[in-house]
Amino acid sequence: MSALEEKLKELRDEYAKTKHNKATNKHLGILRRKMANIRKEMTKKSGGRGVGFAVKKTGDSTVVLVGFPNAGKSSLLSAITNAESEIAAYEFTTLDVIPGTISYGGAQIQLLDVPGLIEGASEGKGGGAKVASVIRVADMLLIMLDVNKPEGLFSLLDELYGLGIRANVDRPGIRIEKKATGGVEIDAMGHKIPPRKEILEVLGASSIYNCRIIFQKDSSIEDISDFLDPSVVYLKALIILNKIDSVPRSFWEGIKKEVETSTGIKTIPISASNKTNTESLKAQIFGELGLLRIYLKPKDAEPDMEKPIIAKTGATVLDVARVLHSKTAKSLKYAYINGKSAKFTNQRFGKEHVVEDGDIVTLVYDKS
Repeated sequence: MSALEEKLKELRDEYAKTKHNKATNKHLGILRRKMANIRKEMTKKSGGRGVGFAVKKTGDSTVVLVGFPNAGKSSLLSAITNAESEIAAYEFTTLDVIPGTISYGGAQIQLLDVPGLIEGASEGKGGGAKVASVIRVADMLLIMLDVNKPEGLFSLLDELYGLGIRANVDRPGIRIEKKATGGVEIDAMGHKIPPRKEILEVLGASSIYNCRIIFQKDSSIEDISDFLDPSVVYLKALIILNKIDSVPRSFWEGIKKEVETSTGIKTIPISASNKTNTESLKAQIFGELGLLRIYLKPKDAEPDMEKPIIAKTGATVLDVARVLHSKTAKSLKYAYINGKSAKFTNQRFGKEHVVEDGDIVTLVYDKS
């Protein structure tokens, strides 16, 4: 065993012995950062992260399902998607990724079931780098947890962390303006930040010696390290607590509370085998993805309430027109809207008006 491997094992052991709660979050964060740095060094010495894996994205959003073997991922895929009809259309020669489509509220959401992440995945074991390459294309992460084996959750989150995947973590509120000379200028803007010495060490590790670093919210050394690492991705996440039919309600409610308190990630209790709460899970996925249903109403006709336009939170009237046709969107003048974003019936709005879920929209184009 090399010196790096021995040090990583020591950190892993300490991490495993530390209870996960708010009081230990800072210490656990330091341990995760140290482990991530060692893994990066090991990756460099082994010649890189390995070959990536390209997955064709389809539908309105892409969600990746991860978990340990026998957690019930396959049962869930069958329960909430049309996976059986789609498997034949994919040829995964180096990695078993099973695709399916969740149909909800008029949206088509691609769900990819990837192989389980084993211990050491972040160091390349079990095709960890290839699995990570699939996760990186996703809009959201679903983490499958067996209610009878909840203790493995933190190991799974640790492997994701080591692969540069931050589950349900906000992007750091940091901005760096590089300079030619003058050293490092630190602007805390009233926020809590690490000591100057630690900040300089992290910047120096990325060969940044002249800059202005601006903190737009409270930040840790871990936040700065992540901000400087272009390989780190941030994904919304939900934890699915499966097999609740196998234990008393009081038991799974206790696990759910403990998981949410420890991780800050919303946890949905289900039973994939008998489809308990699976419709609620679909609704939760739809909501967390920030998808909107916009119904089109032709002038002097009834709105089409069967086939909505699917947009993302923050979409404008112009974005809706672009979904229909990018070329004709150029001639868009304004829109009449009924729904949440309007204060009265058939309110007229310009192209930059932000729509809301359920809005009924009549687009008006310049015909000249």
